[in-house]
Amino acid sequence: MVAASGFSFVFVLYGLLVLAVVVLVIALIVLSVAAIRVLRLSARERVLRIERLERAALDDDGDPTAI
Repeated sequence: MVAASGFSFVFVLYGLLVLAVVVLVIALIVLSVAAIRVLRLSARERVLRIERLERAALDDDGDPTAI
């Protein structure tokens, strides 16, 4: 009876370990996708900001309120 109890205890610990690893892998995938989206958005915003500054430099007519 003791052997069966010890086996079930080890089996439960192994199951919890596998579950923890699966949760961590899923979290890593989700965080990686989120980081890629943030980096793409940051790059796109930087390009748009540069284009806006170039357009403002070309269209500058002396009005300080023009952006």
